[in-house]
Amino acid sequence: MSQGLLLSVKRCDQPLPTLQMENEQIKTKILADYTTLLGLKHDSPGLVKDKLKLIGEHIDQLGRSTFEEKDVLTNASRLINSALTTEYVAFAEALTEEDKEEVLAQIKHKAAEVCQLLQIHA
Repeated sequence: MSQGLLLSVKRCDQPLPTLQMENEQIKTKILADYTTLLGLKHDSPGLVKDKLKLIGEHIDQLGRSTFEEKDVLTNASRLINSALTTEYVAFAEALTEEDKEEVLAQIKHKAAEVCQLLQIHA
């Protein structure tokens, strides 16, 4: 009986993951995807789209504890969705390499804005 009590005490001593710790792990994933996105060239449209989608999914996973944080996440989500629906479409439809590079720069800029909103720094 005392062994069972000892085991349950050990379990109580283990720290439980907090919302902040989980959010930091998710932000690390966002930063990794953003960093990969920065290195992509105009000849990788599928990867660009995948990274934008992953960043959007990670934003949706972030927990919110205050009303202000909810607004920040909503704005970040809007930016990434805009990059997917507007800039990415223009990127995919661009006819010249120069046009593709220009639109890709806009996509990367929106992703940078998302990181800034979420206070994610390299």
